[in-house]
Amino acid sequence: MITAIIPAAGEGKRMWPYGVTKNKAYLPVAARPLICRTVETLKKIGIREIIVVVGYRREQIAHAVGAIEGVCLVEQSSAAPGTATAVLSGWRTTGSNEALVVYGDCLIAEEDLRALITAFDEGKPGAALLTAKLPEYERSNDWLCVSPGSGATREVRGHPRNGSHRIAGAFCFDRRFFSCLERNPGVMHGIEVGMMSPTLCELGESVNVAIQDGMEVAAVEAKHHCVDLDKPWHIMEANERYLNYAAERVEKSIIPASAKIHDSAEIDGKIILGENVVIGKNVRLGDCVWVGDGSRITEGAMVDGRTAIGRGCTVKRYCQISGGTSLGDECYAGHCTEVDGVMFRKSYAYHYGEYWGVIGQNTDLGAATVCGTLRFDDLDTQHIIAGHKEALHPAGNASFLGDYCRTGVNVILLPGVKVGPYSVIGPGTILNEDVPDGTCVYVKQELIRKKWGPERYGW
Repeated sequence: MITAIIPAAGEGKRMWPYGVTKNKAYLPVAARPLICRTVETLKKIGIREIIVVVGYRREQIAHAVGAIEGVCLVEQSSAAPGTATAVLSGWRTTGSNEALVVYGDCLIAEEDLRALITAFDEGKPGAALLTAKLPEYERSNDWLCVSPGSGATREVRGHPRNGSHRIAGAFCFDRRFFSCLERNPGVMHGIEVGMMSPTLCELGESVNVAIQDGMEVAAVEAKHHCVDLDKPWHIMEANERYLNYAAERVEKSIIPASAKIHDSAEIDGKIILGENVVIGKNVRLGDCVWVGDGSRITEGAMVDGRTAIGRGCTVKRYCQISGGTSLGDECYAGHCTEVDGVMFRKSYAYHYGEYWGVIGQNTDLGAATVCGTLRFDDLDTQHIIAGHKEALHPAGNASFLGDYCRTGVNVILLPGVKVGPYSVIGPGTILNEDVPDGTCVYVKQELIRKKWGPERYGW
């Protein structure tokens, strides 16, 4: 297996507020774009030709991986939307007899991709696909699901009422599968009676065509992290699960000669530092903290274990970065700020803020911006995306701010609110509902004026 195809052309409307400004494959995982993580993994397992099928915001994908040797960008055919069309567009540019397909918006472990390729090579089926067991908080009718039997796939079902395993975003195909892509009906036939399918050329339906042709399609269940970045909370899930996975594989600290660590700093385990990193006085670092080139963690800052800090960041003055958190390049976390979640590139969190969720790129959180994390009714927030009630997710009570937002001082974000990009939340606002893109929300305060002076005190 020397060729891989990465479909990364989709618009990602369910990823609002982040899909407005970003391709899902460009979203950050441990301070680097997901597409970079995927390409890095593919090269580790021996893939030499990587074809990335682009469309929506192609410039972001080109910026991330366009200069990497062995990576080729191909425009998706505009004939019909869907993952089958994207794969077909990529396959027409390669002379290989077989290919590994990895969806651009899926974070998949190296070991699971190796297991998929091994099953494909040893069993010699026409195709093989990776599956993931649905956790208790996910519903099968939100996914393309698989009916496996004795290691083989019987059918791919579109958003069924009942299902235990979903497609996990990775496939192996040989040349026999090519015609199944060309004969995709442009709609999902593998749905239950009474269900509805959009007109999309889903790769899962091409798998059904192959099965109907008598082709064996092997099924391999993922054993490690397998996150489809489909909704905003999946950004948090992908970052935390990747950091846990990476931490288990850290054997020793990496501290270059250019890094400076003050004698009073407390290091509670292994750390991985970039060039010219500064760890200042009274700083505390937990086990498995990654710090990018040129970042400064100073003045008593506390960074819990299994955390990623990007390049050129400033973390200082007794702020606290919780475990499982990722800060993108050039982020700033200041005096007594608490951050738990994901900050995109060049976002700022100022004095006394408390934040749990996802902070978009170039977003500026004013002093004392805080978010509630526990509702008074002790329930999780029911999100509605594109008119669809979503399953309750463990991160559903987090807050999600899009790119290029600002908050004034003393803003309170109630559990589960989402703010579209290019928006401003004025000082003192208590936000309890989603905010559309490009919106300014502020409190209109009524002022009461009265005459006052020494005469009020008997003079």
